[in-house]
Amino acid sequence: MTTNLRICLSILTLGFAIEGGGELYSLVSRGSYHPSLSLFFALLTALTVAGLLFLWVGRHEWNALHRSRVRRAHLVFGLSLLGAAVGGATIAVLYEVPGLGVPVWAEALFGASMASLVLGTFVTYVILVFHLAPRSSQLALLASIAWALLISVFIGNALGANLPTVMTLLTTRTFSVPRFVGPIDTLASYLFVSYFLLLAAYLDAHRTVLRGPPDEASASGPAAAP
Repeated sequence: MTTNLRICLSILTLGFAIEGGGELYSLVSRGSYHPSLSLFFALLTALTVAGLLFLWVGRHEWNALHRSRVRRAHLVFGLSLLGAAVGGATIAVLYEVPGLGVPVWAEALFGASMASLVLGTFVTYVILVFHLAPRSSQLALLASIAWALLISVFIGNALGANLPTVMTLLTTRTFSVPRFVGPIDTLASYLFVSYFLLLAAYLDAHRTVLRGPPDEASASGPAAAP
């Protein structure tokens, strides 16, 4: 199970290096470089789709253990995209029924949906390689999820709180970049920690694949994790 898996790992590893480096530079340069929030979400999604596509094309290469992991990864990523769709649907409902205003439940739903998109992609990355990583890298993978969870909560809360601004821009057909994008971009910059943890773990996974994947018996033990 090497060819397409190695392509997938290469795509995602390169993406982690680019995203992590860009977010770190944005943070230390105090915003002199800030990719837009829409670009951030789009790149996350595009990289994940490309990686999962190569895994699907090369599904004949999988052993039973990896097949199970990839199915879980597809499921988690699908759920994260569903969360994003819920966020879009929330905006559509508020736009089509202006009498609703922007109730608290809509802010909470929108924020949670965007947080699920961010967190879901990181969970997807971890599931894909957890069984290929040594113990130290498994700890790094779990740490990357924990940090992404924290940041995604802050991002979701900020986006939810600014939903009224989003709706005002839509109803008045104002297409300028709102002021809240900068602070949220800054929050997203802190995800460089998760990206670099993933980068280290994926490099270890590359080495595992080159040596040959662990057999199912040894991988099914405690280190195989959830």
